[in-house]
Parts: sequence; C-alpha cells; structure tokens
Amino acid sequence: MAEFDEKSLKAHIKSGEFLPVYLVYGDEDYLKKNYVDTIISKNVDPSFESFNYEKFDGKGLDLDTVFQAATIMPMMSDKRCLVIEDFKLEGISEENFRIMESFFADPPETSVIIFYQKKTDFSVAKAKNAINLIKKFGGVCVLNKRTGNDLIKPLISAAAKQKCVLSVQMANYLVSLCGDDNNMLVNEVNKICNFVGEGEITKAHIDAVATRTDDAKIYALTKALMNKNFDEAYKTLHSLFRQKIEAEYILGVIVSSYVDMYRAKVSFSCGQKADELAETFGYKNRKFALTNAGRDSSRIDMAVIRSCLEELAKADRQLKSGSSVPSLVLEQLMVKLFLITNGEKV
Repeated sequence: MAEFDEKSLKAHIKSGEFLPVYLVYGDEDYLKKNYVDTIISKNVDPSFESFNYEKFDGKGLDLDTVFQAATIMPMMSDKRCLVIEDFKLEGISEENFRIMESFFADPPETSVIIFYQKKTDFSVAKAKNAINLIKKFGGVCVLNKRTGNDLIKPLISAAAKQKCVLSVQMANYLVSLCGDDNNMLVNEVNKICNFVGEGEITKAHIDAVATRTDDAKIYALTKALMNKNFDEAYKTLHSLFRQKIEAEYILGVIVSSYVDMYRAKVSFSCGQKADELAETFGYKNRKFALTNAGRDSSRIDMAVIRSCLEELAKADRQLKSGSSVPSLVLEQLMVKLFLITNGEKV
C-alpha cells in the first residue's frame, strides 16, 4: 500500500486511518521508537493498555501466536496493537511467508501489527520478499537520521519549549560537537537548557555543558561494563580504535567516570547533595556529571569501584611506560573491569 519517510508517516498518522500492518526500520533509534510509540498511543487507550497492547520478542517467535492474539476483540476500544521486536524478516522461511500472506490478505479490522526492527543492522536486501509483502498489505516506514534543517529545527523547538533561544548557528555548532544522533542531541539540548535557565544559548554555554561525540561513546562503554554487557563494551572500544582515538584519551575519560562514581557514592552516602559535592571538587558547570555518577554507582558496591580504580591506575602506568601495545592494554583492562563488576577475581 505505502512506503513512508518521516514526513509522510507524520501525515499518515495525523489522518487517523491506520493500516493493518507496519514495518518500522532505519538507523535512527530515537525516531523509530517515537513513531512506534505514537502509533500505539493513537490506537490504544492507556486505561486499557493491559488488554489492548501486546509486545513480542521476535527471536524464535511463532507467527501463529501473534496472529491468533490479533483476532482477540479489543476491550473498550476499536483496536488492539501488537508489536513484534526484531523478528528475522531477512531470508524469511516459505512457511512464515505463507502464514503472513494468508493472514494479511484478510486481516481483522480490530488490530494493528507493527514489525519493529530495533537493531540497525537490518538487511533490506535480504528482507526484500518480506518488505514487499508488508508493503502490499500495509506500510513500510523507513526512519533514518535527520539531516540539515530536519535535524536542527526540532532542537530549536525543544529549546523554545524550555524558554531558551537556540539559534540556527548554535544548533549547527551543537551538531558539529555531538554528532547527528537525535536522541543524544535532544538530551544535550535539555541539559543545556537546564543549565541556562532561560534566555539565549551561547557557544560558551554549549562548550561548558555539551558532551562531545567521542566522550559520549566512552561513557557508553563504561556504562556497558557496569551493566555487565561485555560484548557492547568491546564493540564500542573497537569503534573508538577505528576512529583512531588515542588510548591515553580513552583511558582518561574512563578514569574520570569511575572517579565521579567514587566521589558521588562516598558523598551521597554521607548525606551530601550534588551542589555541595560540585563545590567541593570544583565541578562548576558539571554538576550533572555527579548526579549521573550517583545514579550509575547506586547498583555497585564501593569495593568494586575501588578495585576498578586500582586496575585503571595499573593500566595508566602501563600506557605511560610505553612498554605495552596501547590497544592490548585497553582490551585487557576491559576484561578485568568486567570480571570485577561480576564479582570475580582478576
């Protein structure tokens, strides 16, 4: 029936005429989640969400299970909404293809099904048959990263809602520092507005508060380790290697993250607030770093943070001695931090 980009999808949702099935994919996580949530909210009353909304993990999913659920009548509503996350549409089996084709040829009018590809490695070429089938009976929504005015206008609007003025020039400057990830940019605008209060956002404000792209990746690496997701941490580390970010710089940001957590955990446990801690340690405009550190460290024992800091100090000495391969030092460090966080000895 249709293929939508962001602009046409927005108009389609506004029309209120929903299709029986949608496929949502692309490389912009923020937009995918936003529009999936919007389709759900337009069809499902929050008061009856437990009856009229179901989410399925696509891994190893039997499609008959979903389609049987789609025939259940909605409760106090016209529609039920069913979301299937990361179902493997690439190289879909003949059996599943026939099941989909048969169901969507005569779908119930009371359900909306969304195939939501959260992962950005979705292969359009390998999923061609499934995409064409969904397009025949419903809508295929391709949501990729915004560029140009489409990227900066929402940032300017987001600032205006918080009584701040973000010029086109400053919006472009923010993008140049932080990259084109929409979710990250919105978070940065919110953070800057919170810092400014009201009025015009200047270059000095952005420089004082914004997290640069490389730093954000390194913070994400640290967070992955704390969440015991070694695969994600290792993947991020090698992404930084490919960008030719110096090992000393990567280590420095990781160290600062753990130092922030240590300071926050000690101080907050003694009843100190972020404002007092920021004053004590000279964080000035970076109070948010301590607030985040306090949240991140809440799930980790102090002994774990201390052990991690010891390993970070050892890695720092290794890098400065010049006697070891820098990338190998960081790889070994990742393993040690992961083991410590998991309560194992190194």
